[in-house]
Amino acid sequence: MSYRLFIFDLDGTLVDTSPGIMGTVRYVEEALGVPPVSDEDLRKFIGPPLLDSFMKYHGAAPELAQKMVTCYRQCYGETGVGQASVYPGIPEILDAIEAAPGACAAVATLKHHTMAEKSLARFDLTHRFAAIADGSDEYPSKADLIRQVMGELHWKDPASAVMIGDSRYDGEGALEAGVDFVPLTYGFGFSEPGSLDGLPTVFTAEKPEDLVKFVQEALR
Repeated sequence: MSYRLFIFDLDGTLVDTSPGIMGTVRYVEEALGVPPVSDEDLRKFIGPPLLDSFMKYHGAAPELAQKMVTCYRQCYGETGVGQASVYPGIPEILDAIEAAPGACAAVATLKHHTMAEKSLARFDLTHRFAAIADGSDEYPSKADLIRQVMGELHWKDPASAVMIGDSRYDGEGALEAGVDFVPLTYGFGFSEPGSLDGLPTVFTAEKPEDLVKFVQEALR
């Protein structure tokens, strides 16, 4: 299929932020005296809104969960963001999109806007995207963020847009917003058997090289 608007998730898609995210959660647990979650649940913090994750996996009441979020953001902004790395092939993909007539790239991430800005700026990626829709304290849904991107770009044809991400948030958001979806199973959100069940997909990237090939083909 041919696409001209490529909407990317951030964590686990453009950038491997897992070392900083998981390390910062461990810091928050120790700093606030909260019992640590299992390593399996720790990996589930990559992608979803922090407040939801602290409440779900730590069983934290809303007030404590908010304190954990505040502590997390301070620590991640100081040290966690520096532990990330860009996935192989991403610069090549963005170059191909930029060179294709009528094509553009965008970001739709649930990551809080201050953290998203720092992550993109660290790797000089901000200017590579025509629109960036990120999270806020109101926690918009992924579908809301996809619609925000398309609204900012005055994109009228959902059939020419595709969402690329590594979690059910991305797939369900794409489905609700009416755009196609490409899951990345080398990230963290689809690591469990059956995690893609019920999500319509047009392609599945099992490694970064697969995503490079998909984008190159989609731009023809």
